Amino acid sequence: CIAARQGNQAYQVLQNMISKGIQPTVYTFELVITSLAQTGQWRRALQLLETNMDVKTVVTYNTVISACAKAGEVGMAKSLLQRMTKHGGTGVRPDIVSFNSVISACANQSRWKDALRILDKCHRTPGVDPDIITYTNAMRACAKGGNPERALMLLQVVKDKGLRLDNYCYAAVIDACAKGKMWKRALELLEEMREQHGITPNEIAYSVTITACGNGGQWKKSLELLEQMKSLGLNVNLITYNAVITALSKAARRNTRNNRAHDKHDDLWKKALELLDEIKEKGYEPDGFSYSAAITCCGAGGKWEEALGLIRKMQKGGPRSRPNKVAFSAAISACGRSGRHKEALELFTDMKEQGLQPDIVAYNAVFSALRVAEEPDEAYRLWQEMCGKAGTSSIPSTKIATARADGSVHPDIITITDVIGALSHEDGGDIASGNERSKRRIDAVFREAVSRGIVLKGTLDSSHEIDLSGLSLPVARAAVRYIFRDIEIGARGEAKQPQDAVVLITGVGKAWIPRGSNHIQQQDSDGLPLRDLVQQVLLQDFDPPIKSLIPRLAQGTVEVSKEEVESWLSKTRPSA
Repeated sequence: CIAARQGNQAYQVLQNMISKGIQPTVYTFELVITSLAQTGQWRRALQLLETNMDVKTVVTYNTVISACAKAGEVGMAKSLLQRMTKHGGTGVRPDIVSFNSVISACANQSRWKDALRILDKCHRTPGVDPDIITYTNAMRACAKGGNPERALMLLQVVKDKGLRLDNYCYAAVIDACAKGKMWKRALELLEEMREQHGITPNEIAYSVTITACGNGGQWKKSLELLEQMKSLGLNVNLITYNAVITALSKAARRNTRNNRAHDKHDDLWKKALELLDEIKEKGYEPDGFSYSAAITCCGAGGKWEEALGLIRKMQKGGPRSRPNKVAFSAAISACGRSGRHKEALELFTDMKEQGLQPDIVAYNAVFSALRVAEEPDEAYRLWQEMCGKAGTSSIPSTKIATARADGSVHPDIITITDVIGALSHEDGGDIASGNERSKRRIDAVFREAVSRGIVLKGTLDSSHEIDLSGLSLPVARAAVRYIFRDIEIGARGEAKQPQDAVVLITGVGKAWIPRGSNHIQQQDSDGLPLRDLVQQVLLQDFDPPIKSLIPRLAQGTVEVSKEEVESWLSKTRPSA
């Protein structure tokens, strides 16, 4: 039973022995506890340990601690170690294996503080000296807990103690540097292994260094390290390939966020596709991580057809390569950036049909596609359904299999920007346009955004001082209308509010116009300051127009004086 790892059968045999009056030896107990631990039955193993005094040896304690650690039961593993370290407790003193098992459990759960406390206890326990495994596990804990500085300190302790360094020790520290975006230090450590300690870096050390370079935006370094591995004859496995493709995808996303034009010599998407082909040539099957990262590269490069092709390959592949949320969202984004709204909506539908609930990233990617493609009706329908208001729209039914709101997805400022941006196309994006349906829709979206605390939250320095800086022009335009309608409603109410000057904080920079929009301000390639555009809105969106000024000592604001507010209110008709 034990050789076959049949824990239940071994346990039953032991119970039969006891019921027949046959006293099992300590060795028999150890074998059964080991079998239970190997099959993940830590509770039964613990029960045997606690109910049989004779079985309490350091071997059985360590076996149960290890079983608890593998099951993620860190608290129980710590408790057992605590019993062993108490004077007069179990009568069994912990050894280095006991401490290593618990520190490893802490590392697996990213509990670096607990790991360091146990390491300190290990230092203070007579007859127990931390070894390289102890420190490596502690460094792993620091890496998973995002504390590279502590990991580097532990590495120095290992050096000072003269312990034999190895690949696993260095890999743990380099991994910590990767998570801390310390790519230069990671490269230094990789070099230090070779030059100072004569350690040839293995696949694990190279993989974490590649990840460190990717996290630091150094995708070229990641590719160089991959080539080094090949030249050294090291096995490049799927994990390493994924680390390189992920480095490319992170660089692609960074380029997109910074609105940087892609260098023709970079062609990140091409490199990602080449690596996918290389993975297949090596006899591996690309998994969800491989494809998702490559799709992200294609999306950032505007290669929507390539992104769609990869999604289709994933759908035809095995279980490990089936499209996940990341892959679908990246492909939808690729279609969105190219204005391919039909393809984006088809992917959105496929995503849901495969049982994947779209997250905010997927929703925003679809809204972006609808904005770029100038599809206001579809954008408004999807917005209503996202907010749980499906069925309230007068828009005819479409072929979109939209998701029903389940409360798990909430719009954010990106959602608002793209939805209002899409709706603004209904009137051509022209401030002077008189499309009342477009304004009603935009105003309804903005009111919902205010009620959800997405916009105008915490921006009021005083009752009528509002920060509009950072908003896109369509959203800022909606904000201005909302602010003055709110003032009008307050003035018409039973408890009339005293009027004051209204100060709109805009900053002095140019207005942010979402990519792909056709607003009239784009006829000036240099753009206009948001403050100037806000002044246009005040004049053209209100009847009668609202006059404003830019204070000489506050160039980043638009001010509507108290007198002008009162004059405007006296001339307006009561709101419907």
